[in-house]
Amino acid sequence: MVLFITEQGSRITRQGRVLMVSKNGEKIFMYPLEAISQLVIMGQVEVSTAMLGLLMRSGVDTVLLARDGRYKGRIVGETSKNILLREIQFARRAEPAFANQISRQILLAKIRNSRNLLRRQQRNLYEDHQQRIENALKSVERAPGLAVLRGFEGQFAALYFKIFPQLLREAFGFRKRRKHPPPDPLNILLSFGYTLLFNTLYALVETAGLDPYAGFFHQSSYGHPALASDLMEPYRAPIVDRLIIRLVNGEKLTPESFEKIEGGWRFKEESIKIFVTEYQQRLLTRFSYNERQETLWSVLQKDVQQFCRCLKGESDDYRPFIFS
Repeated sequence: MVLFITEQGSRITRQGRVLMVSKNGEKIFMYPLEAISQLVIMGQVEVSTAMLGLLMRSGVDTVLLARDGRYKGRIVGETSKNILLREIQFARRAEPAFANQISRQILLAKIRNSRNLLRRQQRNLYEDHQQRIENALKSVERAPGLAVLRGFEGQFAALYFKIFPQLLREAFGFRKRRKHPPPDPLNILLSFGYTLLFNTLYALVETAGLDPYAGFFHQSSYGHPALASDLMEPYRAPIVDRLIIRLVNGEKLTPESFEKIEGGWRFKEESIKIFVTEYQQRLLTRFSYNERQETLWSVLQKDVQQFCRCLKGESDDYRPFIFS
C-alpha cells in the first residue's frame, strides 16, 4: 500500500522492521514495513538515516513532496535488473504502429472513464455534451498518428474542464485548468490529486522493471517520466476527480479549507491531511467487478502488468480498465 506521512515536525525512525512516527518525543504512529510499497513524505518531516537505509534495502519507493504537494525528489534503492524488459520497451517505442495503438487505447480509456463519471454524477449535464464526447471518441479511433492524438487530447481536456466544475457544489472561482501556479482552490485539488496518482503509477512502473521515462503517448523530455504520465491518464477521472466530487459535495473540503497567499492559494494543513487520508482510503476501497472484489490499487497493479504483457507480445492489445 501507499503510506503518507503529513504530520509537520514529526520524525520517522525504525523499530526492527516497523516504521515509527513520533513527535516531541511521543509515538504517534507505527506500521509494518512489509505492508508498504511506497512512502510519501510531505513537508517538514525528518527521517533517520537508519530508516532510509531500511527503506532502500526493502525496495520501498520513498517520495518527498513539499507541504503543498510539489514534487521534491525520491529515494530509491537498487533499480530493477530487468534489462531485457527495458530493451523491449525501447525497441517498441521505435515502432510507429505500436506506439500509435498504445496511445489510442490510453486516450480512448481516458475519454470513456471521464464520460462515465459525468454520466453517473449528473446525467442531464452529460446529455447536454454527449454528442461532442461521442465525436471525440470517434475522432480518436480514426486518428492517423501521435500528433493528431495529442491534439485531440488537448481539445477533450478543454471540454471536460469546462463541464467538471458544474458537478460540484462549490467551484472555488474556477475559470480554466491551470497547473502552475494554481490560481484557485479547485486547481489546487486537481494538481495535488494528480501528483499523488502520478507518484503511485511511477512506483508501480519502476517495480515492474520498466523505464518510467520512456513513454509512448506523452512526448519525451528531459526529466519527465513520460510512461508514468501515460499510464495514469485513464485513471484521472475515476480516482482523483471522483474523490474531489465526494469531498467537495460532502463538504469535507470547503472554501475555508484553503488560505489566500501571495500569488494564489494553498491548503490549510488539516485540509491536506483530509485529502491524503481520503485518497489512501480510496485506493484500498473494494468494489465488485466480474464477480470478484477489486481495489483501485489492484486495478493499477494489473494495468501495469497488462502493459508489460502487451510490450512482450504475450497479449494482442493493451486495454486500460473502464469504470462504469
